[in-house]
Amino acid sequence: MTKIGILRLGVATERYSFSFGGNAAIPDNLHSTNLIIGLDTEFSDSFLIRIELQPGFYGVDFDDFGRDTFNVPAIIGGTYIYSSNLQFVFGVGVDAFRKYPLLPGGGIRWKFAPQWTLNAVVPTPRLEYEPNSNLLFYAGADIRATSYRVEKNFGSLRGNPALNHAAITYEEVRLGGGLDWKLSTAVKLSVEGGYIPYRNFDFHRTEVRYHQDGGAPYARIGFHAAF
Repeated sequence: MTKIGILRLGVATERYSFSFGGNAAIPDNLHSTNLIIGLDTEFSDSFLIRIELQPGFYGVDFDDFGRDTFNVPAIIGGTYIYSSNLQFVFGVGVDAFRKYPLLPGGGIRWKFAPQWTLNAVVPTPRLEYEPNSNLLFYAGADIRATSYRVEKNFGSLRGNPALNHAAITYEEVRLGGGLDWKLSTAVKLSVEGGYIPYRNFDFHRTEVRYHQDGGAPYARIGFHAAF
């Protein structure tokens, strides 16, 4: 807590691994490790603001860390609290590596019954059922669009030098469901599974795109801790 709001500090890391073969014009891995620097503040009792910066490495292998693979994606958003059961959310994501650096998001959060909430906020719209304060079930979608830079010799190894150190945006849509279980006031277990019907790899600055027609199942288990 600070005088101007809640300061959020942390570290995040994420890695995608693919098996398209060494000569495919799609990287075997996409990797990000970044800081989380955020502030939650308010203009009034009913108007909340969130600002978050995610500076760090967005590339293929961490040994390629440098100025070209350093990026600072950002999220700027707000929430208008109409009532305790209805809130309107709006915002924008900023990423200089993407073809469209600004992507809007938002939606509504509507608690239409004591144990049911429609959390229809992009990029993770979902329907939630909360039988008690420690357990939450949900079903919905997860829309992802993250950008990276491939290695300096990525294109030369694949017969297309135009792809050397090129920016690539990986887009993915997940449909599924899961649960969040509060093991304590500070620790939460998350289990999720579903299907990925859409994946797209876009070297937008070189007009090269690869669309994955076939879908794939997915599963995720995670622990969340806040102190």
